[in-house]
Amino acid sequence: MTSKTLWTKTLSEEFWSGVVSPLMFSIAGDLIESRMARKGIRMAGLKSLETERFFRLFGGQVYLNSRILEEIVKLIPSMFVTPEMLRFFPREIQEDISGMRVSLLSPTTLRIMLRLFNMDRDWAPFFNYRAFEVTVTRIQELRKTGFSVDESSLDTGALLDRSRLLLRQMGDFLDVVTWGMIFAYGFHPLTAILARKWGEDPQGELAAALTVGMDGIKTFEINREIEQLASCAEGDPALLDLFRKHRGKSLLRALRGPAMRDGAFARAFWAFLDRHGHRFHGRDIMYPTWRESPDMVLDMIRINLGSDRSRKSLEQQREKRKRAEKLLARHVRRGWLGSPKSALFSLSLMYSQKYFVIRENMRYYSDFFLEQFRRLYLEIGRRWQVEGKLRHANDVVYLTKEEVEGGCTKGLRVGERAEQRRREYRQYRYLKTPEVITDDTRLHALPRPPRVKSIALQGQAASHGFVSGPARVIRTPRDILAFEKGEILVAEYTDPSWTPVLSGAAGIVIEAGGFLSHGSIVAREYGIPALIQVEGILERVRTGDRLLLDTESKTVRIQKE
Repeated sequence: MTSKTLWTKTLSEEFWSGVVSPLMFSIAGDLIESRMARKGIRMAGLKSLETERFFRLFGGQVYLNSRILEEIVKLIPSMFVTPEMLRFFPREIQEDISGMRVSLLSPTTLRIMLRLFNMDRDWAPFFNYRAFEVTVTRIQELRKTGFSVDESSLDTGALLDRSRLLLRQMGDFLDVVTWGMIFAYGFHPLTAILARKWGEDPQGELAAALTVGMDGIKTFEINREIEQLASCAEGDPALLDLFRKHRGKSLLRALRGPAMRDGAFARAFWAFLDRHGHRFHGRDIMYPTWRESPDMVLDMIRINLGSDRSRKSLEQQREKRKRAEKLLARHVRRGWLGSPKSALFSLSLMYSQKYFVIRENMRYYSDFFLEQFRRLYLEIGRRWQVEGKLRHANDVVYLTKEEVEGGCTKGLRVGERAEQRRREYRQYRYLKTPEVITDDTRLHALPRPPRVKSIALQGQAASHGFVSGPARVIRTPRDILAFEKGEILVAEYTDPSWTPVLSGAAGIVIEAGGFLSHGSIVAREYGIPALIQVEGILERVRTGDRLLLDTESKTVRIQKE
């Protein structure tokens, strides 16, 4: 194994795909490092790693220190080190990890478990999902009791104090949800492995159905609400005519006009935004929330006119899941040691489903805090814009929270730094960074592949099926609003806020992400053929190119228009 520190973005792409702003990185990165990484290192007894950096930002992409991950995974019982988990590591160290054999009852494992119980009683899978439910209740109560404040009425010191308070509150949330994320990535593949070995499911089709049609997933609940709003609009001829003739901001102006503002649809729409307006239109704090840009939400409703796919899908997928559960249970009970095998499989399945829901809901509740951070820092940015320190208020996202505090308390000159970073980030959107880097890797543009008439690219099947259709390339949140039903969506990643549009896709092709990434989950829920980890797809395809997506052969063929 190489002696250099290897940094990988494969795992971080599950949560931080795409370009990440310095402000977002300094908030979320510091929280995850202190509440998750350092805590995990202490629990594992790896004192020698406590001073090592866990994250770094390179070309606007988040990278993780693979050495720390490797040392932690080497302590995990081998039965939980699945191929899905190994995928997150550079090839250089995958072989080292896969060759390790650690027993569930080894002295090291028992010492770590004892240490875990002493340091964090909520860590265990039979406690953690309950702790998550309690934490969510607290967040909802916090929101009802005046979570939001009028930032414009606060002085600079009070704004900074509020930032520190939000960091503590979001950190408390991460203390609980971190374990849920870990369990999701442990029990989900473990259940699939047991289904393959004991449940006569060699292709994994039954295992793939075990987490569809689940209740309580906020993203899909919101999607059904979007469809209900679309149905409400269809019931009003005048409103339906507006949706057909207008888009975006002109549609919003009409809705706020005297003829529409007191109607049933307007009341339902503003109530919807009151519940879910904290959602972001992208994965970073640099993007506006639904509350800030309601015109984009109206466009999502427009795209969903005449659609009831989400409601029908829930009913169909729920039945599909129940059939898969019954069939696998029957197969597992057969033969030698049927009863203990059945008990172990049932336990793994229960935790897989519980933490699957937590994994998908984590972002929804994180956005409660991130919206407050955005409002706070935009207020500082607006004040600096008035004072001439920043060209645009939103340029504050190109500074770290430490730099913002330095600008507020020490007179740090923030304008030039923000301007330089804004220019750099404009370039980052068009650069592709390597999956693995070292400390001395330099950023440079990769050569564009030649445009050929037809080419096939390989990926991993996230949801089975075959489909052909025109490509729709999505690079920014606003691109999603140009999407038309029947197109095959092509993107580096997908965001939960895009789900109302994604549900109408004929197919999904994603450059990054794993089996539990959002695009994969949406594809399985709605029965959409999908490939993930399709290296180089964004460099080779353009909107309008014809795609043939075949998950059986794990290929997508591009026919140039």
